[in-house]
Amino acid sequence: MSSSTAVENENQHSTRLTKDFERLRQSPLFTGLHLDVMKLIAYLSRHRTFQPGDLLIEYGAKADKAFILSEGSVEVMVTHKGQQVVLQQLENEGIFGELALLAQFNWFFSLKALSIVDALVIDRNAFQKVLEKFPAHKDELIERVIHLCVGRLVDQTSFMLDHTVLPGTTPSTTLS
Repeated sequence: MSSSTAVENENQHSTRLTKDFERLRQSPLFTGLHLDVMKLIAYLSRHRTFQPGDLLIEYGAKADKAFILSEGSVEVMVTHKGQQVVLQQLENEGIFGELALLAQFNWFFSLKALSIVDALVIDRNAFQKVLEKFPAHKDELIERVIHLCVGRLVDQTSFMLDHTVLPGTTPSTTLS
């Protein structure tokens, strides 16, 4: 490899880390954290691009990563009584899968790309390395994950109620 190619690769890597750092800085999970914590997370995370219709998360698969959307939109869905039900739609700068950073389980929903999606992916092992390296931030990060999960539950409940015909109502008089 020529020295100019090596310099170019190093510059691309540096540019990617800078962009990843900025994405993390804007994420509700990581905003305001110590710079060294965010730098390590940016370094340990990776990029993925998904096409419309791709499943980012498949129901029943091992949950081991969180996603921060940089571009695009996705829908969270489950199958209930043989019907696919959309629980929520997320767009640019959304975060999902954060509970997988803390616990081992299988996905209880699917996540499908509605457009081209660019995401920063953080896996559980990388997140655990960050917690080990920066134990003083462990409680704060765990609390932030819990707050995000509670917020998501509130949002999904609201979304479902907005799209549900309640007993004694017609579609034109449902909650909105």
